[in-house]
Amino acid sequence: MLFLRLNLAMRIGNKIYPNELRSEIEKALSYYPDLVETPIKFRWGRFARRSFMLAQPIVSTMFGHKENRHYQIIMKKRFFIKNKQFANGKLPFDVIVGWLGHELGHSLDYRDRSTWNLAWFGVKYYFSDSFIKKAEITADRNAAEHGLIKELTQAMEFSNNDTYFPKSYIQKLKHLYPSISQIRNWAKGTKLLIPRYSS
Repeated sequence: MLFLRLNLAMRIGNKIYPNELRSEIEKALSYYPDLVETPIKFRWGRFARRSFMLAQPIVSTMFGHKENRHYQIIMKKRFFIKNKQFANGKLPFDVIVGWLGHELGHSLDYRDRSTWNLAWFGVKYYFSDSFIKKAEITADRNAAEHGLIKELTQAMEFSNNDTYFPKSYIQKLKHLYPSISQIRNWAKGTKLLIPRYSS
């Protein structure tokens, strides 16, 4: 297995990630054995809107075979490890793992889509709140089915805490994402009618 450390970036096999979140990323990846062969780069980046983490295919790899496609998960550094609301500047471990698990759920969803299907996905995600909701529920369901119930629940509880987020943001989350009770019901094996978007 290839292992490199360059400028605080780790490379293990086909995964690249910042050393500052090594433990959280490696734990989240451990729940996704079906992504072992999928190249994923975790990197710091900037966001134009109130967002902290984003999964997407790397555009330059989208136009060949989907088996050769690479993905990236972009994270807001100032929010995750330079957050003034926490003494050490870093968010709680399981909260980060829960969010990473959610984004890996998106990556899993993208993996089997064709180039044109992914492009159409991007268009609908940008313009349709109902499509966003279905996509986000699917990502969380993927994470839950891979065993990340505890981390998803803690991430959701954190996201709904008005100590850290404005109420407008919390209301947006409640509109677009599954509820904590839904996630807990998944843990109990309750059969729910989860909306899925068409391919």
